[in-house]
Amino acid sequence: MMRHSLISRTLKAGLLAAAIGLPLVLTSEPMAFAAQKTAPAASLMHRDDADFQVLYPGIYSAKEKEVVAKYLADNQALKDRGPIDVQALVHGTLPKDTPGVGPVVHATEAWVRYDNDKYDPKDPIRSDAQYARKIGFQDILAYPTFATNDDIYMVPWPVQGRDKLLVSELSHSVTTYKPIYPGDDLYLVANERTVTDLTPPTGSTYRSIAIQTKGSVYNQRGEKVNDVIFRVTENIRVYKDPSKAPANPGFGDIWVAPDWLSRPAHVYSDQDWVKIKDIWSKEKRRGAEPLYWEDVKVGDQPAWTLDGPIEASVMPIKPWGMGAGGSRTLKAEMLDPAVAKTLVRGAKDGIYRLPNPKDEIPALPEMAAGEGPAPAGAIDTTDIHKDGAKRSPLVNFMGRDFAIRQITNWMGDRGWLETLRWSIMDARTMADHGYPVPHNPDAEHWLDRVPFLKGKYVNTHGLTQDVAIVKSYVTAKYVRDTKHMADLVWWIETIDGHVFEEGMASVVLPSKAGA
Repeated sequence: MMRHSLISRTLKAGLLAAAIGLPLVLTSEPMAFAAQKTAPAASLMHRDDADFQVLYPGIYSAKEKEVVAKYLADNQALKDRGPIDVQALVHGTLPKDTPGVGPVVHATEAWVRYDNDKYDPKDPIRSDAQYARKIGFQDILAYPTFATNDDIYMVPWPVQGRDKLLVSELSHSVTTYKPIYPGDDLYLVANERTVTDLTPPTGSTYRSIAIQTKGSVYNQRGEKVNDVIFRVTENIRVYKDPSKAPANPGFGDIWVAPDWLSRPAHVYSDQDWVKIKDIWSKEKRRGAEPLYWEDVKVGDQPAWTLDGPIEASVMPIKPWGMGAGGSRTLKAEMLDPAVAKTLVRGAKDGIYRLPNPKDEIPALPEMAAGEGPAPAGAIDTTDIHKDGAKRSPLVNFMGRDFAIRQITNWMGDRGWLETLRWSIMDARTMADHGYPVPHNPDAEHWLDRVPFLKGKYVNTHGLTQDVAIVKSYVTAKYVRDTKHMADLVWWIETIDGHVFEEGMASVVLPSKAGA
């Protein structure tokens, strides 16, 4: 497995889930938390339970008490703030202690083109300004998710209040109102954070906390670009004997996770490459040709897209929503017979690579002041996705951005991707791997809306060396506020048919009626 050397050299560490530049914000008093909704769940019981305290909903251990009180008070302060003064935000005149004010992302042309070329190379609406203007835009379009990922918005259960952390059921959403162009400044704001204690009333050595953060992104003109929702369930443990907790815990001391690597790596055969090339050959970019709402039918299945085999995951990096790094797909090289002969095939995995595999990771644009490594802290999410001797998990928003290309191909440049939702690490999958975590009642899942996927769910985690085959199915069409809408459920499969991410897209399409 090739090392993700470019990112590790350039970043050293990505955006930290515990220290992201946004204030910790939600309810006021520690015991007020007990009055929030709770849901009974099966206890997470393990052979090392004797080492950890039994925790109960709304009742806090000595380790939690003080920091949780601060966490809930900060969340209440965000609620008390109310709607942000957008003009004061973009003109820099908000009081310095205003809750929920996050980083500003500068959409430089270099960063916009860097992301576009990696995920959707040669798409003219994302690479050719003259073409984009003919379609009616001011410039090339950035990805609608350019400034939004969970590491920017989520504020976890206080790191000082836990000794172990198991994360489950990420379930996110981005709604886009305005295009993002090169040169835009994007102001990130948290609006609301709620927490739900899912710890069973009978107690468990895991406190299960469902955290939901809602926020918005504004451009330099004060226009709202995005609304976002990020959800996560954090399952934390506290040692009975405080002396067992490391004084300066590192990632390995804290992190608990299923053995995702128990799924064997696929060895790509000649037959697999025939299938991969066949999927690539059937990809179709609609472009400027309108897809009219009247011509869409429930049950339509857009042409699949395929990315990978993925050699390195995208890494969170302050403050970019799209992240950085990640290997690009060698579709163009593989479909060119002359170039394909120059590729080197792995003897053990059957994967074709460039003669210098590092060339598969596009070089990062130059970083400005304030960009790059996150502040020091307990959990660095780049640790989760680091490449090394073994495969590594793919960050959730990498699959999200693969899906955008498939949806864009189908709807064309006259369509608008209004809301994109996605989810990984379903509670059912966690249970399958020996961690029966409670289901987050606010999390969304969509596969049951597809007739031939009834009863199926995301059953694994995406890993390096996987391909990402994006499939979708039109589940609804309707008119809302004069907009002609269609909903597509999408999901990502490996070459073996394992599903590692699911989502739904709501798109606006042109109508023959001209509405």
